[in-house]
Amino acid sequence: MATLQEYKTMAQHIEQPSLIRILDTFCRRLENVLIFVAGTLIICAMMITFFDVIMRYIFNAPLNWFFDFITMYLLPGSYFLSFSYALRTGNHLKIDYFSNRLPKKFSAFCLFIFGIVAVGIFGYITYTYALRTYDAWKENEIIYGVVNWLVWPSDFIIAISSFAFSLRLLIKTIDNHIMKRSEL
Repeated sequence: MATLQEYKTMAQHIEQPSLIRILDTFCRRLENVLIFVAGTLIICAMMITFFDVIMRYIFNAPLNWFFDFITMYLLPGSYFLSFSYALRTGNHLKIDYFSNRLPKKFSAFCLFIFGIVAVGIFGYITYTYALRTYDAWKENEIIYGVVNWLVWPSDFIIAISSFAFSLRLLIKTIDNHIMKRSEL
């Protein structure tokens, strides 16, 4: 069942120019996969924690590896992978104190400029973490502990989520500029 916000974004999707529509369709599909993975990671974290509690208090044999696994892979995945979806559906933090008090044209101009700057910043984060992911994978980089954990999956999580977020920011910024909207 679609929510009111989803109907609003579906209606906006129809009004977009063709290139924006193609990018939006690609980004939506990527976001849907990422939010599914994020939800799955949360469920896995809860199941592992539950299993650790059972092992710790009933069998007196705690899982020594679970904390590193949850903090290195599951929590960052559940957090970062949901950014772009939250921006698309409007479930992100938005402070509109100043935008309601500024002239509409100035507010739209600032939104466009800050949107482009944010796309650049998150594009740079994507590029940096993509390089880090590749280097960590190529060098087989690990973090030592009870279990030797690979570094590249956690870097990949940040790279792919930053890519989706920067793409969504670009779509929103261009769409707001073309359609003369003044909100993100």
